[in-house]
Amino acid sequence: MQHLCNDTAINVAGLLKVQTGQVREFELALDRFPLDVGLFAVDVAGELRLTRLRDGIMARVTVAGTVDLECARCLRVYQQPFDIAFSEEYRQTVDVYTGAGVEAEVATDEDTARIDDNHLLDIGEVLRQEILVALPMRPDCGERCPGPDLAAIRWSGDDEAPVDGRLAALARLLEERDGE
Repeated sequence: MQHLCNDTAINVAGLLKVQTGQVREFELALDRFPLDVGLFAVDVAGELRLTRLRDGIMARVTVAGTVDLECARCLRVYQQPFDIAFSEEYRQTVDVYTGAGVEAEVATDEDTARIDDNHLLDIGEVLRQEILVALPMRPDCGERCPGPDLAAIRWSGDDEAPVDGRLAALARLLEERDGE
């Protein structure tokens, strides 16, 4: 088994030259993988299995890791684990022997994952999407979540308590309502 460390692109020219059904396996390790602006998966580890198809390569990926998310209830950052498995078919755009383009329909289909002109298969975008889909829509740090930090919220009439910056606009609305 080969190792793929902190990279999601693999040169598959050699695999494209062998018979259909041949397999290459990789151990995948990513220390920090960007998902979105300010959002990263960390300690991503798993396996990648590439199988030669007639006109491309099937990638089977199994990975696990964690993402730092903000709890929707208490607003504290916590580590959300994920464990995903998926398969994606990558189609050739260039013949490995001749360098000529293959099948015009593959080049125009935006939903088809492709092996680029340099025979690089990059699982990065598909992996990013799969991790994002695996994360909870409403992040929650668990059963022991303390809930909102009520001491940090100024309630109407209590001018001594500090106002949480995220709730300052709501506090102003309450003050305006009380002033009417």
